[in-house]
Amino acid sequence: MDRPRATITIPKDAAAHPESNLEWWYCYAFVNGSGGKRYALMISFFRVGELPRLKGHYLIYSLIRLDDPRFIARSMLDRSLTVQMTGLYLPSYFLFKPGDAHTWEQYGTLLQGKLPPPHAWTQDVSVRSRPTSLRYGRAAELIFKDDKSQEFTLRIHDREARIELDFSPCKPLTVVDEIGTLNGLYYYSSTRNTVKGRIHHEEGSEQLSGEGWFDHQWGRNYELLKGEGWNWFGLQLDDGRELLISQMHVAKTDSPPAPPTALLILKDRAMITVNNIKMQPLRYWNSDKSGMTYPIEWHVTIPHYRIELHVCPVIDNQEMPIVGPIRAIWEGACTVTGIDHGNHARIKGRGFVELAGYAKYVKYAKP
Repeated sequence: MDRPRATITIPKDAAAHPESNLEWWYCYAFVNGSGGKRYALMISFFRVGELPRLKGHYLIYSLIRLDDPRFIARSMLDRSLTVQMTGLYLPSYFLFKPGDAHTWEQYGTLLQGKLPPPHAWTQDVSVRSRPTSLRYGRAAELIFKDDKSQEFTLRIHDREARIELDFSPCKPLTVVDEIGTLNGLYYYSSTRNTVKGRIHHEEGSEQLSGEGWFDHQWGRNYELLKGEGWNWFGLQLDDGRELLISQMHVAKTDSPPAPPTALLILKDRAMITVNNIKMQPLRYWNSDKSGMTYPIEWHVTIPHYRIELHVCPVIDNQEMPIVGPIRAIWEGACTVTGIDHGNHARIKGRGFVELAGYAKYVKYAKP
Protein backbone atom coordinates (compact mmCIF):
# COMPACT_ATOMS: atom_id res chain seq x y z
CA MET A 1 0.00 0.00 0.00
CA ASP A 2 1.32 3.45 -0.88
CA ARG A 3 2.31 5.63 2.01
CA PRO A 4 0.98 9.18 2.19
CA ARG A 5 3.52 11.90 1.63
CA ALA A 6 4.71 13.52 4.86
CA THR A 7 7.15 16.35 4.30
CA ILE A 8 10.14 16.40 6.64
CA THR A 9 10.40 19.69 8.48
CA ILE A 10 12.92 21.07 10.94
CA PRO A 11 12.78 21.64 13.87
CA LYS A 12 9.77 19.29 14.28
CA ASP A 13 11.44 16.19 12.85
CA ALA A 14 14.74 16.66 14.68
CA ALA A 15 13.03 15.21 17.75
CA ALA A 16 12.19 11.59 18.50
CA HIS A 17 9.18 10.01 16.76
CA PRO A 18 7.25 7.86 19.28
CA GLU A 19 5.04 6.34 16.57
CA SER A 20 8.10 4.77 14.90
CA ASN A 21 9.27 1.29 15.82
CA LEU A 22 12.81 2.05 14.66
CA GLU A 23 14.73 5.32 14.84
CA TRP A 24 18.37 6.28 14.86
CA TRP A 25 20.70 9.24 14.95
CA TYR A 26 24.08 8.57 13.33
CA CYS A 27 27.24 10.56 12.80
CA TYR A 28 30.85 10.11 11.79
CA ALA A 29 33.87 12.39 11.86
CA PHE A 30 37.44 12.56 10.59
CA VAL A 31 39.51 14.81 12.85
CA ASN A 32 43.12 15.92 13.24
CA GLY A 33 44.68 16.40 16.66
CA SER A 34 46.77 19.39 17.70
CA GLY A 35 49.53 16.92 18.60
CA GLY A 36 49.65 15.52 15.08
CA LYS A 37 47.50 12.41 15.51
CA ARG A 38 44.57 11.62 13.20
CA TYR A 39 41.31 9.94 14.19
CA ALA A 40 38.03 8.73 12.73
CA LEU A 41 34.93 7.76 14.66
CA MET A 42 31.30 6.81 14.17
CA ILE A 43 28.38 6.47 16.55
CA SER A 44 24.71 5.54 16.27
CA PHE A 45 21.96 5.96 18.86
CA PHE A 46 19.03 3.56 18.26
CA ARG A 47 15.48 3.64 19.66
CA VAL A 48 13.36 0.51 19.15
CA GLY A 49 9.83 -0.52 20.10
CA GLU A 50 6.27 -0.93 18.84
CA LEU A 51 4.66 1.22 21.53
CA PRO A 52 5.27 4.96 22.02
CA ARG A 53 6.39 4.77 25.66
CA LEU A 54 8.15 1.42 25.97
CA LYS A 55 11.25 1.90 23.86
CA GLY A 56 14.46 -0.09 23.95
CA HIS A 57 17.78 1.64 23.36
CA TYR A 58 20.93 0.51 21.60
CA LEU A 59 24.28 2.25 21.15
CA ILE A 60 27.17 1.37 18.87
CA TYR A 61 30.34 3.34 18.26
CA SER A 62 33.88 2.92 17.01
CA LEU A 63 37.10 4.89 17.33
CA ILE A 64 39.92 4.54 14.83
CA ARG A 65 43.45 5.82 15.30
CA LEU A 66 44.46 6.39 11.72
CA ASP A 67 48.22 6.65 12.31
CA ASP A 68 48.73 3.34 14.16
CA PRO A 69 46.21 2.17 12.93
CA ARG A 70 43.96 0.85 15.71
CA PHE A 71 40.23 0.15 15.86
CA ILE A 72 37.89 -0.27 18.83
CA ALA A 73 34.17 -1.03 18.66
CA ARG A 74 31.46 -1.01 21.33
CA SER A 75 27.92 -2.39 21.42
CA MET A 76 25.68 -1.45 24.37
CA LEU A 77 21.97 -1.92 25.10
CA ASP A 78 19.51 -1.39 27.91
CA ARG A 79 17.24 -3.97 29.53
CA SER A 80 14.19 -2.51 27.86
CA LEU A 81 15.62 -3.55 24.50
CA THR A 82 16.16 -7.14 25.67
CA VAL A 83 12.48 -7.23 26.71
CA GLN A 84 11.52 -6.09 23.20
CA MET A 85 13.82 -8.67 21.62
CA THR A 86 12.83 -11.70 23.70
CA GLY A 87 9.13 -10.85 23.84
CA LEU A 88 8.49 -9.92 20.21
CA TYR A 89 11.27 -9.45 17.71
CA LEU A 90 13.23 -12.69 18.06
CA PRO A 91 10.12 -14.93 18.25
CA SER A 92 8.87 -13.19 15.09
CA TYR A 93 12.25 -13.66 13.42
CA PHE A 94 12.22 -17.40 14.15
CA LEU A 95 8.99 -17.70 12.14
CA PHE A 96 11.04 -16.69 9.09
CA LYS A 97 14.37 -18.29 10.07
CA PRO A 98 13.71 -21.27 12.39
CA GLY A 99 17.09 -22.87 11.65
CA ASP A 100 19.31 -20.02 12.84
CA ALA A 101 21.03 -21.84 15.70
CA HIS A 102 23.30 -18.94 16.61
CA THR A 103 20.36 -16.62 17.22
CA TRP A 104 18.54 -19.34 19.20
CA GLU A 105 21.59 -19.55 21.47
CA GLN A 106 21.66 -15.78 21.86
CA TYR A 107 17.92 -15.81 22.60
CA GLY A 108 18.50 -18.24 25.46
CA THR A 109 21.21 -16.02 26.92
CA LEU A 110 18.96 -12.95 26.77
CA LEU A 111 16.11 -14.85 28.46
CA GLN A 112 18.45 -15.44 31.41
CA GLY A 113 18.93 -11.68 31.77
CA LYS A 114 22.48 -11.88 30.45
CA LEU A 115 24.27 -10.47 27.42
CA PRO A 116 26.46 -12.50 25.07
CA PRO A 117 29.99 -11.11 24.76
CA PRO A 118 31.20 -8.61 23.70
CA HIS A 119 27.96 -6.66 24.24
CA ALA A 120 27.57 -4.57 27.40
CA TRP A 121 24.77 -2.93 29.37
CA THR A 122 23.87 0.73 29.39
CA GLN A 123 21.29 2.21 31.74
CA ASP A 124 19.61 5.47 32.72
CA VAL A 125 18.86 6.31 29.09
CA SER A 126 17.17 9.66 28.49
CA VAL A 127 15.65 10.90 25.20
CA ARG A 128 14.20 14.42 25.27
CA SER A 129 12.87 16.96 22.78
CA ARG A 130 12.98 20.75 22.25
CA PRO A 131 15.91 20.71 21.93
CA THR A 132 16.70 17.09 21.14
CA SER A 133 19.00 15.38 23.62
CA LEU A 134 20.08 11.74 23.76
CA ARG A 135 21.84 10.50 26.88
CA TYR A 136 22.68 6.79 26.81
CA GLY A 137 23.87 6.30 30.35
CA ARG A 138 27.46 7.28 31.00
CA ALA A 139 28.62 5.96 27.65
CA ALA A 140 27.58 8.68 25.21
CA GLU A 141 25.34 11.66 24.64
CA LEU A 142 24.23 13.78 21.71
CA ILE A 143 22.89 17.20 22.69
CA PHE A 144 21.49 19.69 20.17
CA LYS A 145 22.13 23.37 20.76
CA ASP A 146 18.72 23.94 19.18
CA ASP A 147 16.77 21.84 16.71
CA LYS A 148 16.53 24.53 14.04
CA SER A 149 20.25 25.13 13.51
CA GLN A 150 21.08 21.40 13.81
CA GLU A 151 24.26 22.24 15.73
CA PHE A 152 25.03 19.61 18.36
CA THR A 153 27.63 18.32 20.78
CA LEU A 154 28.68 14.67 20.85
CA ARG A 155 30.34 13.19 23.93
CA ILE A 156 31.76 9.67 24.23
CA HIS A 157 33.08 8.33 27.54
CA ASP A 158 35.08 5.19 26.80
CA ARG A 159 37.77 3.41 28.80
CA GLU A 160 40.15 4.08 25.89
CA ALA A 161 39.32 7.76 25.44
CA ARG A 162 36.97 10.61 26.32
CA ILE A 163 35.83 12.67 23.36
CA GLU A 164 33.79 15.84 23.01
CA LEU A 165 32.97 17.19 19.53
CA ASP A 166 30.87 20.12 18.33
CA PHE A 167 29.17 19.67 14.93
CA SER A 168 28.08 22.70 12.87
CA PRO A 169 26.42 22.13 9.44
CA CYS A 170 28.16 23.62 6.38
CA LYS A 171 25.19 23.01 4.06
CA PRO A 172 21.39 22.88 4.34
CA LEU A 173 19.91 19.51 5.26
CA THR A 174 19.52 16.96 2.48
CA VAL A 175 16.11 15.25 2.44
CA VAL A 176 17.05 11.74 1.34
CA ASP A 177 13.64 10.03 1.65
CA GLU A 178 10.46 11.65 2.93
CA ILE A 179 8.05 8.91 1.81
CA GLY A 180 9.97 5.80 2.92
CA THR A 181 10.45 4.36 -0.55
CA LEU A 182 13.77 2.62 0.12
CA ASN A 183 13.20 0.78 3.39
CA GLY A 184 10.12 2.31 4.99
CA LEU A 185 12.13 4.97 6.82
CA TYR A 186 12.05 8.73 6.62
CA TYR A 187 15.57 10.05 6.20
CA TYR A 188 17.41 13.35 6.21
CA SER A 189 21.12 14.04 6.34
CA SER A 190 23.60 16.81 7.09
CA THR A 191 26.33 15.64 4.74
CA ARG A 192 29.11 18.04 5.76
CA ASN A 193 29.76 19.58 9.16
CA THR A 194 32.62 21.51 10.68
CA VAL A 195 33.81 19.53 13.71
CA LYS A 196 35.83 20.88 16.64
CA GLY A 197 36.53 19.43 20.05
CA ARG A 198 38.93 17.58 22.29
CA ILE A 199 40.10 14.04 23.06
CA HIS A 200 41.59 12.76 26.32
CA HIS A 201 43.43 9.42 26.36
CA GLU A 202 46.33 7.70 28.13
CA GLU A 203 48.87 9.66 26.10
CA GLY A 204 47.40 13.04 27.02
CA SER A 205 44.92 15.47 25.47
CA GLU A 206 44.57 17.04 22.05
CA GLN A 207 42.41 19.69 20.46
CA LEU A 208 40.55 18.25 17.46
CA SER A 209 39.32 19.74 14.20
CA GLY A 210 37.92 18.25 11.03
CA GLU A 211 34.69 17.40 9.24
CA GLY A 212 31.75 15.11 9.92
CA TRP A 213 28.44 13.69 8.70
CA PHE A 214 25.06 13.35 10.42
CA ASP A 215 21.99 11.19 9.60
CA HIS A 216 18.56 10.84 11.19
CA GLN A 217 16.16 8.05 10.15
CA TRP A 218 12.84 6.84 11.54
CA GLY A 219 9.72 4.90 10.60
CA ARG A 220 8.23 1.44 10.78
CA ASN A 221 10.62 -1.17 9.50
CA TYR A 222 10.65 -4.98 9.65
CA GLU A 223 13.27 -5.67 7.00
CA LEU A 224 15.63 -7.42 9.41
CA LEU A 225 12.87 -9.90 10.23
CA LYS A 226 12.48 -10.55 6.51
CA GLY A 227 16.20 -11.03 6.01
CA GLU A 228 17.17 -7.76 4.34
CA GLY A 229 20.72 -6.45 4.27
CA TRP A 230 22.23 -3.28 2.84
CA ASN A 231 25.32 -1.49 1.59
CA TRP A 232 25.57 2.20 2.51
CA PHE A 233 28.21 4.73 1.46
CA GLY A 234 28.49 8.26 2.88
CA LEU A 235 31.42 9.88 1.07
CA GLN A 236 32.82 13.41 1.38
CA LEU A 237 34.92 14.51 -1.60
CA ASP A 238 37.63 17.12 -1.20
CA ASP A 239 36.11 19.24 -4.00
CA GLY A 240 33.10 20.01 -1.77
CA ARG A 241 30.72 17.35 -3.09
CA GLU A 242 29.21 14.45 -1.15
CA LEU A 243 27.94 11.12 -2.45
CA LEU A 244 25.35 9.03 -0.62
CA ILE A 245 24.67 5.50 -1.91
CA SER A 246 22.17 2.94 -0.60
CA GLN A 247 21.76 -0.59 -1.90
CA MET A 248 19.51 -3.29 -0.46
CA HIS A 249 20.23 -7.01 -0.72
CA VAL A 250 18.72 -10.21 0.62
CA ALA A 251 20.72 -11.46 3.60
CA LYS A 252 21.93 -15.05 3.87
CA THR A 253 21.33 -15.83 0.18
CA ASP A 254 23.25 -15.56 -3.07
CA SER A 255 20.55 -13.42 -4.71
CA PRO A 256 21.94 -10.38 -6.56
CA PRO A 257 21.54 -7.04 -4.78
CA ALA A 258 18.97 -4.46 -5.83
CA PRO A 259 20.10 -1.58 -8.06
CA PRO A 260 21.72 1.12 -5.92
CA THR A 261 20.14 4.51 -5.34
CA ALA A 262 22.41 7.52 -5.00
CA LEU A 263 22.43 11.25 -4.35
CA LEU A 264 25.20 13.64 -5.33
CA ILE A 265 25.24 16.84 -3.26
CA LEU A 266 27.12 19.55 -5.14
CA LYS A 267 29.42 22.20 -3.73
CA ASP A 268 26.75 24.84 -4.38
CA ARG A 269 24.36 22.73 -2.24
CA ALA A 270 22.23 21.46 -5.13
CA MET A 271 21.15 17.81 -4.83
CA ILE A 272 21.08 15.47 -7.83
CA THR A 273 19.57 11.99 -7.99
CA VAL A 274 22.12 9.75 -9.70
CA ASN A 275 20.82 7.02 -12.00
CA ASN A 276 22.63 3.98 -13.40
CA ILE A 277 25.38 4.06 -10.81
CA LYS A 278 27.58 0.97 -11.02
CA MET A 279 29.25 -0.73 -8.06
CA GLN A 280 31.85 -3.46 -8.33
CA PRO A 281 33.48 -5.15 -5.29
CA LEU A 282 37.24 -5.36 -5.72
CA ARG A 283 38.34 -7.14 -2.56
CA TYR A 284 36.79 -9.18 0.26
CA TRP A 285 37.74 -9.60 3.90
CA ASN A 286 36.84 -12.56 6.09
CA SER A 287 36.24 -12.08 9.82
CA ASP A 288 37.78 -14.63 12.17
CA LYS A 289 35.28 -13.63 14.86
CA SER A 290 31.98 -13.85 12.98
CA GLY A 291 32.96 -15.96 9.99
CA MET A 292 31.40 -13.40 7.65
CA THR A 293 32.93 -12.24 4.39
CA TYR A 294 32.49 -8.58 3.46
CA PRO A 295 33.21 -6.73 0.20
CA ILE A 296 35.36 -3.97 1.71
CA GLU A 297 36.96 -2.40 -1.38
CA TRP A 298 34.88 -1.01 -4.25
CA HIS A 299 34.98 0.54 -7.70
CA VAL A 300 32.09 2.99 -8.13
CA THR A 301 31.17 4.44 -11.53
CA ILE A 302 28.72 7.26 -12.28
CA PRO A 303 28.47 7.04 -16.10
CA HIS A 304 26.30 10.14 -16.63
CA TYR A 305 28.89 12.36 -14.92
CA ARG A 306 31.89 10.32 -16.13
CA ILE A 307 33.10 9.83 -12.56
CA GLU A 308 35.08 6.80 -11.35
CA LEU A 309 35.86 6.23 -7.68
CA HIS A 310 38.00 3.75 -5.77
CA VAL A 311 36.78 3.28 -2.19
CA CYS A 312 39.37 1.59 0.04
CA PRO A 313 39.27 0.85 3.82
CA VAL A 314 41.86 2.45 6.09
CA ILE A 315 41.91 -0.87 8.03
CA ASP A 316 40.46 -4.19 6.88
CA ASN A 317 39.09 -5.19 10.28
CA GLN A 318 36.39 -2.64 11.09
CA GLU A 319 33.71 -5.14 12.10
CA MET A 320 31.10 -3.98 14.59
CA PRO A 321 29.36 -6.63 16.76
CA ILE A 322 25.55 -6.31 16.66
CA VAL A 323 23.13 -7.97 19.04
CA GLY A 324 20.48 -10.10 17.32
CA PRO A 325 20.27 -12.08 14.07
CA ILE A 326 22.39 -9.65 12.07
CA ARG A 327 25.34 -10.62 14.34
CA ALA A 328 27.76 -8.02 12.98
CA ILE A 329 28.21 -5.33 10.39
CA TRP A 330 31.26 -3.89 8.71
CA GLU A 331 31.22 -0.15 9.50
CA GLY A 332 34.44 1.33 8.29
CA ALA A 333 36.40 4.49 7.56
CA CYS A 334 37.56 4.60 3.94
CA THR A 335 39.64 6.72 1.60
CA VAL A 336 38.33 7.78 -1.80
CA THR A 337 40.40 8.33 -4.93
CA GLY A 338 39.29 8.63 -8.52
CA ILE A 339 38.88 10.79 -11.57
CA ASP A 340 36.24 13.15 -12.91
CA HIS A 341 36.67 12.62 -16.65
CA GLY A 342 34.22 15.40 -17.50
CA ASN A 343 36.29 18.03 -15.68
CA HIS A 344 39.68 16.34 -16.25
CA ALA A 345 40.27 16.41 -12.49
CA ARG A 346 41.46 13.91 -9.95
CA ILE A 347 39.21 13.16 -6.99
CA LYS A 348 40.17 12.57 -3.37
CA GLY A 349 38.01 12.16 -0.32
CA ARG A 350 36.97 9.98 2.58
CA GLY A 351 33.90 8.61 4.26
CA PHE A 352 32.29 5.64 5.93
CA VAL A 353 30.87 2.47 4.41
CA GLU A 354 28.32 0.26 6.17
CA LEU A 355 27.83 -3.37 5.09
CA ALA A 356 25.04 -5.35 6.77
CA GLY A 357 23.38 -8.69 6.19
CA TYR A 358 26.43 -10.81 5.37
CA ALA A 359 25.75 -13.59 7.86
CA LYS A 360 24.89 -15.83 4.91
CA TYR A 361 28.53 -16.94 4.95
CA VAL A 362 28.28 -18.31 8.50
CA LYS A 363 27.94 -22.06 8.85
CA TYR A 364 25.28 -22.55 11.49
CA ALA A 365 25.37 -25.56 13.76
CA LYS A 366 22.37 -27.83 13.63
CA PRO A 367 19.79 -27.07 16.33
